[in-house]
Amino acid sequence: MAGSQSETGISVSTTRDRTIEALITLLLQAEEACQRFYLHLMEAFAHEPTAAEVWWMMGADEAGHIRLLEQVLHSLSPEQRQAPADPLWLEQARSAARFSPEKALARIQTLEDAYQEAHALENSEINAVFEFVMTSYFPKSLQRSFVLNLLRTHVGRLEGLRTPEWRQSVVVKAS
Repeated sequence: MAGSQSETGISVSTTRDRTIEALITLLLQAEEACQRFYLHLMEAFAHEPTAAEVWWMMGADEAGHIRLLEQVLHSLSPEQRQAPADPLWLEQARSAARFSPEKALARIQTLEDAYQEAHALENSEINAVFEFVMTSYFPKSLQRSFVLNLLRTHVGRLEGLRTPEWRQSVVVKAS
């Protein structure tokens, strides 16, 4: 089967792969795209320290998500990696992996635009699949409360971007 490497160096199989490994690899691709998106937003709003800090922290959270997913994937036995994944979760992971930071960034002119894109992203399939993978394959003793707290903190960072009126007044820095 033809494949390539993700940014994390993990083999990426074709989208027809229906294994647990494919599910996690697709999610890794989505999280990597999210990280790139947030780091580009940090650069675009570097002139506004409050916004830049929020985007930096969102990008750092994504790096943490990537690391956790890599740990989960590397902790699985070959048999577990090749086990069939639930088709519904696979489809959601495929959808999440199609996120294009470049397309999202092209639509952004103000901080409000960025906030709306981030809000939509954080309420997309990405977090649902992340929660499923983490609660299914992360150590049981840490699972539920850890994952929910992790996601709540991550999404809560957007509240640091104040009001819609303020966000509308902050424009993307000219390149």
